Amino acid sequence: MTTRQSTDPTSRAVRAVASEVIFGPAGRRSQARMLVLVAALASFVLSVSLWFAGNTDEGLFVGIWVPSIISLGTFVFPREESP
Repeated sequence: MTTRQSTDPTSRAVRAVASEVIFGPAGRRSQARMLVLVAALASFVLSVSLWFAGNTDEGLFVGIWVPSIISLGTFVFPREESP
């Protein structure tokens, strides 16, 4: 089965822009920022789970990771200034 691609110049331009956003430097940067936030959220959930499971020391230790992960993400991927 073959897929038919449109020859319309507008749709080609839209595909090119979407490709740049998803796979270009800006897209990769936003994916990396999202990965940092997911890692921080996972750390938070693990910390709370450990805390309520009775492992309070381990829960506190893992809970300290959350601001560290976010700080690392801020350091590695600073916000770009808008014009």
